[in-house]
Amino acid sequence: MDRMSLLYPEKGLTLVELMVVLVVLAATLSAGAPSMQKMLHKNRVRSEASRLLSAINLARSEAVMRNLPVSMCPSTMAVTGEPVCSGVYSGGWIVFSNADKDRVVDAGTDEVLKVFEGLPRGYTLTNRAGTRAALELINYLPDGSSHRNRTLLVCSPAGAPVQPLSIVINIVGRPRLARDWGECPAA
Repeated sequence: MDRMSLLYPEKGLTLVELMVVLVVLAATLSAGAPSMQKMLHKNRVRSEASRLLSAINLARSEAVMRNLPVSMCPSTMAVTGEPVCSGVYSGGWIVFSNADKDRVVDAGTDEVLKVFEGLPRGYTLTNRAGTRAALELINYLPDGSSHRNRTLLVCSPAGAPVQPLSIVINIVGRPRLARDWGECPAA
């Protein structure tokens, strides 16, 4: 050996060291991936339920502020641009002033207040029993009441072991989020 190689030894990884690092990294990632997927679905369910809750709160507060009925209905207006109540809430929804409390956005008297996009692919919105899709009109009167109990259930895609979140609206119109308050439909 020469004198320079003793002063400055070569630096780097051998192939064996690199393979050991890759095996440890692969084992760590494979162990953590399922829990990350579950956390992602749980956060998405929470986010979508909160978005729906904020739309319901908007409808209620606008009814009180405007002193006239305000409704929320399923609509694909975010995609089509047409203010039409049709379909299910999973496809999107609108909040609009609704003087005659029907499923029609009348051009002269009603005003679309806010448009919401639908749920991400695979996520569903159903009734508490999980037996039918949510598609009914939600009406709020000028006093902030809805005069009807209702529960909407946000479910994750089939195969994702995540608890659903419910939006529970009591008879006086107050909405709230609830866990373990319904069953998602079996896929």
